[in-house]
Amino acid sequence: MTAAPALAHRPETPEDVLAAVGAAMDEHHHWMKVWHRALVCGTPPADIVMKGSAPQASAFATWMAEHGGQGLLQQAAFAEMKRRFDRVRDLGRLLAERALSGRRVPPEDYDAMVEAACAFERQAARLSDAFRKAVAELDPLTGLANRVTMLRELEAEYDRAVRTGQPCGVALADIDRFKSVNDTHGHGVGDKVLAATAGRFLTRLRPYDAIWRYGGEEFLLCLPNADEETALRILERLRETLAERPIPVQDGLELPVTASFGLAMVRTGESLKRLIERADKALYVSKREGRNRTTLWQDDIAG
Repeated sequence: MTAAPALAHRPETPEDVLAAVGAAMDEHHHWMKVWHRALVCGTPPADIVMKGSAPQASAFATWMAEHGGQGLLQQAAFAEMKRRFDRVRDLGRLLAERALSGRRVPPEDYDAMVEAACAFERQAARLSDAFRKAVAELDPLTGLANRVTMLRELEAEYDRAVRTGQPCGVALADIDRFKSVNDTHGHGVGDKVLAATAGRFLTRLRPYDAIWRYGGEEFLLCLPNADEETALRILERLRETLAERPIPVQDGLELPVTASFGLAMVRTGESLKRLIERADKALYVSKREGRNRTTLWQDDIAG
């Protein structure tokens, strides 16, 4: 019996890792079945058992050898998962060799092998749970946190700003004429524009700024410890980063894309809902006055 084909999932997104960990668990359960059959039935162990943790004996081992330390696999939890995997395979090979030679397998060695297998499964389950949560809380198209996490995180940042008196800006950004992109080029191209826009915004935010996909082609941003001047400068940087060069979408096609922004600053005694409403009205002014601009809420804005 040979090893399964190499896993196709690269460690670039939580979905990729989740799929790979699931495939590794399926492979592990199959390997355990083959290993137990050899010990219980006294049959010669399969090739995948006798190769231990060698990469060619396992699709998961091959995958880790190719991608370990890359992308999301830089986390120490994956190195620990691989260590536990190696222990299962190497212990299994030693016990299979003992059984094949006709020697008795001591109960304590068998118990150690089973515990190693359980430890690997627990580690894989923890990683699966963590990445399943990440998938649930991330917008699959842009990789940004979705509105589920936005409400919790934005509320916490808003409360902190009100409590400490530190300035904080909340902004809404909207891709200009996005409907025409979908109507003219199709939703597949529209999806690429959304993902590329999110990526460009992320590269120009400060480390402690936050951005969420608010819905459709809108993004919501929180700019803590930023006064009006600083917040406007940040948003202008995002606007210029998007507008300065077209977005490549398919077959050599590049689309010029711009976005409009509306900014409102946190005020004591005002609800978070009202804060977002003010940012939305400022965004509307940017749209009304020609798009591809940033508007700061002023009290003379209607509404």
